This record gives sequence, C-alpha cells and structure tokens, in this order.
Amino acid sequence: MIANIPRNMRACFTVDLDRDVNFLDGGNKAGSLDTGKGTAPRFSSSEKGAAAIQDVLDETGIKATFFAESTTLSRTKAFESICGNEIAIHGVDHEDITLMNEDEMEVMFGNAFDTITRITGKRPKGFRAPFMKYDERSFPLLKELGVEYDSSSYGNTVTEIKGMTEIPVSQGIDANGRKIAAYLWPMHEGTRSPDDYVELAMKNSIFVFATHTWHMTETRGRGLMDAKEITKNKEHLAHIIHSLLDNGFKFVEMCSLI
Repeated sequence: MIANIPRNMRACFTVDLDRDVNFLDGGNKAGSLDTGKGTAPRFSSSEKGAAAIQDVLDETGIKATFFAESTTLSRTKAFESICGNEIAIHGVDHEDITLMNEDEMEVMFGNAFDTITRITGKRPKGFRAPFMKYDERSFPLLKELGVEYDSSSYGNTVTEIKGMTEIPVSQGIDANGRKIAAYLWPMHEGTRSPDDYVELAMKNSIFVFATHTWHMTETRGRGLMDAKEITKNKEHLAHIIHSLLDNGFKFVEMCSLI
C-alpha cells in the first residue's frame, strides 16, 4: 500500500549507476559510445562519477538512491563510494526490457537482484528501467523478488499500479513554456542551468530528480570532462541540493515513499 505522504516537500535524488554513455548497439544490451576503441561497454567514467556524486552528498549531508546496473556494480569500485545510500535495480547490462520476453526478463531480474544483494548485503526494494522504457509486464516478476516500487516513468504523483508503487521522475513546464523533466543531463551537456531544476522543484511537494554517474565526468556531446569541468558539474549539483534544502525540502531515500 502507498504510505500517507504529507505535503511537506520531500525530495529524492536518484542516480543511475550504469555503463558510460550507454546506447543500444544491436540487440537489447547496451554498449558505450565509441571514443576510438569500439562500442564495448566502458565503466571508468561511471566509477569516477560515483565518487564525485558521493563528494557532493557528503558535503550537503543527504543520501541518494542509486539504481545500479549490476554489471557496473560488480565491475567497478563504485560501491566503495556509494555504500551508505539505497541501492536499487537498473538491469544487468542496461537492457531495453521492452525488447525482451517475460522469460528473459525473469532471468535478468533474478541475476540483477542476486548480484546487488550479494554486493550490498541488502535486498533491493526498487527498480528503474534502463532508458526509462516503462513496461508493466515487469511488475509481477519484480514483485516475486520482493521489489516494492518502480521509478521508470515521468510525472508528479505517486500512484499504485498492479500492486507496485510507481514513483515517477518529476516533470513540468519552465518559465519559457518549454517542457522540462528532472533528469539533469541537459545541465551536464550545458543546455540548462541548475536553477531550471530548482524552479521545477518549487512546483512539487514531492520532487524526484535524477542523473547518471558517468554524466558527472563525461558528456555525450563533448566527451570526457577535464578537472575544471568536473568541479563545475559538482558545484551545479550542490547548488540544486542546497537550494532545495534552503527552501524547506527534506531529502529522503526513495524506499521511504512506499
């Protein structure tokens, strides 16, 4: 059942821990953008980005929810950085689950669940579909594993769908009448300011925003960031968090909303 959630301005900062600059490279499993060495999955930007995000979390005094692709979690040292936060499921190989049949999904979810439980020592309670490819077929399979909530959609209301709590990433309209979703990638790519997201937060009593670990240290458009760019990226993220705290938001891990 959905908890009675008072309108007291809660914020969830969520992070997708996944392979660097991911995209579908044929089939349903993701590769990484080719930087001259082919499209095999890379993980170094994600590992470095996880540490950068944790620096910001330590400085601001909040916790986040990390949706972990289990391959990235197992092949990097990211968990050493983020172990104090909630860890939820983000697939095994950043699969597009809408291209999978239910038997394939069941095997993938089981592998992801087992890997995350083994590494973290805790059973994950949540799931976010890679590429935000929302698919209700996944809900019965996730429920069998004890997963209680999904966050693979956009919206502003926590709902219940087929016995799963759906906690969407926030969205809205900005001051210029343009649609805005609370994924921070346009900020990382230089096309939106941190204050655009602060403004969006002010329109929501529950604000869920998101980023990718790799996007803290690498962009899809400009490639790897230098130290100055990474520092600026961290400052922008800290600005959003501090602004929300200053405006009365309380940061919680996503599992507290179920």
